[in-house]
Amino acid sequence: MHAIRRTILALGILAFPLAAANAASVIVKGVHLCCGACVQGVAKALKDVKGVSQLACDRDGKTVAFTAADDKAAKAGIAALAKGGYGGVAIHGGKPLAFPATGVKKGLKANSVTFVGIHLCCGGCVNGAKEAVEQLDGVTAIDVDRKDRTITVRGKDISVAAASAALFKGGFYGKLKTGK
Repeated sequence: MHAIRRTILALGILAFPLAAANAASVIVKGVHLCCGACVQGVAKALKDVKGVSQLACDRDGKTVAFTAADDKAAKAGIAALAKGGYGGVAIHGGKPLAFPATGVKKGLKANSVTFVGIHLCCGGCVNGAKEAVEQLDGVTAIDVDRKDRTITVRGKDISVAAASAALFKGGFYGKLKTGK
């Protein structure tokens, strides 16, 4: 009986370092973090994600970092950031980690395109989102609705993929609004 307890104890001690070895940092660079409310929004987005811990935000460096217990937790953390309206370039365990699809089809052009679910907590976010898309070819107007968390870009033959990519490069994540 004592031999079995020692074996279970030994396995328990060995299992902990193996579990810890699977945990890895997730680094997201280029996130729009202009104010304390942006940082609080990141914390709120990741608060209840199982397997995510040790959150750190660097406003000046536009970086969000957290520890993910495993790949599933890392993906869930990125999905939570996207749902919160934050974008950036994510790395997990030294490998790129993709954000969820935005619903944009390659080659699609439009005279008006709206993205929903964007983090727009303050005037700095509104300005940042506008600046991200204002230089796109064909853009003549930009409407931002903080309450509805939307940005609409209007003009002629705007590349929807370029608009999505520009928002993302600006540190924002938004899904393409469809008629559904």
